[in-house]
Amino acid sequence: MIIDELITVGEQLYRRGLQTPRSGNLSARTDRSFFITRTGTNMGLLTRAQFVQVCIDENIPVPPEASVETSVHRGVYNRTEARAVVHAHPPYAIALAQVSGEEGITPIHNEGLAGLRWIPVIGTSVAGEDTGEDVASIAAQLQRSPALVIRGHGAFTIGGSPDEALYRMFLLEEVCKINAIVKSIG
Repeated sequence: MIIDELITVGEQLYRRGLQTPRSGNLSARTDRSFFITRTGTNMGLLTRAQFVQVCIDENIPVPPEASVETSVHRGVYNRTEARAVVHAHPPYAIALAQVSGEEGITPIHNEGLAGLRWIPVIGTSVAGEDTGEDVASIAAQLQRSPALVIRGHGAFTIGGSPDEALYRMFLLEEVCKINAIVKSIG
């Protein structure tokens, strides 16, 4: 079942250090709804009970126990072909976006170029707050690219499955790590 796939994704994100115990969120779409992690969920210890089913229809209220980023996930599902969304806090991506004055990150190795081509970087709409990000800007960027980084916050990736969205998050962090190493070498 799709929730079991999301549980595995959460565990892998946590093991790789791309999540702190209570950060980030995951979702996967079914036909007219999607499952998303609850607010404050520990990605390393996910269970089926920590997922909330949410209607795709933007006119239906979001359950209060759903992640604070639920509106972003819903917006992405309504504006892209994504079947899964991963929101994580990968340290190299956050750091590189912070020091990069550019609007995006270009991979410099073959797998990154093939898998991501270009990674948009956008500003956070809620600096220092835990109230969710701007839906429209994130969804617009994810229509053009399967990954993006939000300065001072984290990253979103999408995919046709939870595993593909996870792969893209791992690839995003690898791209940023390699780019950071190259920048530090000079």
